[in-house]
Amino acid sequence: MFCTARGPHDGPFQLTALAGLLVILAAAPGRAQTSQPDPELVTDRPDFTESSEVVGRGVVQIESGLTLEQPDDSVRQVTLPQLLVRIGLGSRVELRLASDGYVAQSVEEAGGRSTHRGRADLEVGAKVKLLDAAKAGFDMAVIPAVTLPVATTGFGSGGYDPGVKLTVARDLPAEFGLSANLNTASVTEADGRVWSREASVSLGHDLGGPFGAYWEAYGSFDRGCDCTLNTGVTMALSANHQVDVEVGHGVSGDARGWFVGVGFAVRRLHH
Repeated sequence: MFCTARGPHDGPFQLTALAGLLVILAAAPGRAQTSQPDPELVTDRPDFTESSEVVGRGVVQIESGLTLEQPDDSVRQVTLPQLLVRIGLGSRVELRLASDGYVAQSVEEAGGRSTHRGRADLEVGAKVKLLDAAKAGFDMAVIPAVTLPVATTGFGSGGYDPGVKLTVARDLPAEFGLSANLNTASVTEADGRVWSREASVSLGHDLGGPFGAYWEAYGSFDRGCDCTLNTGVTMALSANHQVDVEVGHGVSGDARGWFVGVGFAVRRLHH
């Protein structure tokens, strides 16, 4: 779907249709329910930090959202549907397909504001659970992935960019949870390839009832610290449905803008 779009104006329809189809498939009833309770719904959104959990064998989990941001004084943009599809291949392995989807930018230029629209690259990867808290005292997973150059010109790197993320997580007293990521990727630029390095740490807490919250710091460390602080709230609508809202602001280096986002997650269990 991403590869066959003929131009930036075809992107919204195709990406929205794909997102809608996946949501319908995920929400459709599976096999007959058993008496066992559903496992906890653990998502990789809305925060930057990826979880250390996999979705489980036969499970399809769709996470999507919309972000409004102003990276600097001259640019405002909307990104949707920010789609992540997680497919459980085993008890410790999941397949991951991800894309920011469609990006619309409003840019302040010498002659006034202009609008640019296009589709983003597609990322294909996997998550592999390495360690369990029950045995090791903390959870750990690794996420290898490669970005495919299917974006509209100017909205992607134009190359095949491999990368890997290392995730760790641990439960803390008083229903807090701490998680962190270390990420590195080989990114295509105009004058060759560069190594990108990112890190994040996120503190989560159960607010009671269906609500949860997190507080997070993340950033790129290629040239100093381009760091951002953000926070968000999640609300479980059911055992397999969640909605969320987040807000963040850059605090150092080139990260000086702000963003706000909303999203949801839907899971289809295989019984």
